[in-house]
Amino acid sequence: MSEDQHIPYQASSLPVPGAVGVLVLAPHPDDEVFGCGGCAALYALSGVPVQALILTDGGLHGVPPAGVAVVAARQEEARAAAKVLGCQPPIFGHYADRSLSTAGGALVNLIVRQMKECGADVLLAPSVWEIHPDHRAAALAAIEAIQQLGAGHTLVQYEVGAPLLPNVLLDITPVWQRKQQAMACFGSQLALQAYDRHISALNVFRTYTLPAAVQAAEGLRVATQQQAKEDPFGLVFQGNPHPVREQFLPPDGWLARLFRPHRQKLV
Repeated sequence: MSEDQHIPYQASSLPVPGAVGVLVLAPHPDDEVFGCGGCAALYALSGVPVQALILTDGGLHGVPPAGVAVVAARQEEARAAAKVLGCQPPIFGHYADRSLSTAGGALVNLIVRQMKECGADVLLAPSVWEIHPDHRAAALAAIEAIQQLGAGHTLVQYEVGAPLLPNVLLDITPVWQRKQQAMACFGSQLALQAYDRHISALNVFRTYTLPAAVQAAEGLRVATQQQAKEDPFGLVFQGNPHPVREQFLPPDGWLARLFRPHRQKLV
């Protein structure tokens, strides 16, 4: 199996060409920029309306004292970042920080309703391999929402706190400086950690298999509504419904040799 069956060796200019509208699902104010700000900016530059649905208030992650002041500050930061990227003002879901894992069907319904109201056919959402519980809950809700929407809708998963297995590497070089400026809007969060530096490093790393002219890229995982409906386990358990890369399989006999010293019998 060659390298390009594991990860793309060519950059994409847009994850879903011909999109009519994009909704970015963000667990907290800043995820819509850190995770896929380049993608959002590229769509906005192409004339496609882009809007973020920010699910929680982010009130538990700020310089003390936290609470109402932090919530208001983070909302203003998100509005400023959206303006930098050329996106529409964000919508706020007003869930409490770290509460999405108990939101259940109401969260799925909110996403479906907002997709319809925005007229979006592309949903950008965190990947299921994220480590923050709000990110994982948003990822699973996004999969359910896409399953409920009609044919012609596409789910695009992005990475923030944990790398995903991409089937699209998006060249964000044309909007790289714009994403940097948008990340700089989140002063309340950058005072806690240099998230912009970490994300920049990730975006540069994603150019490893791409031509030298690509200075920064976002790793994305694209699945159509049909793929999400017919093979949801492929999204959750690192399968690959998109034909760019096949799931890794070890050579015949490798597992048997690995477990033989431990006297483990393989079924």
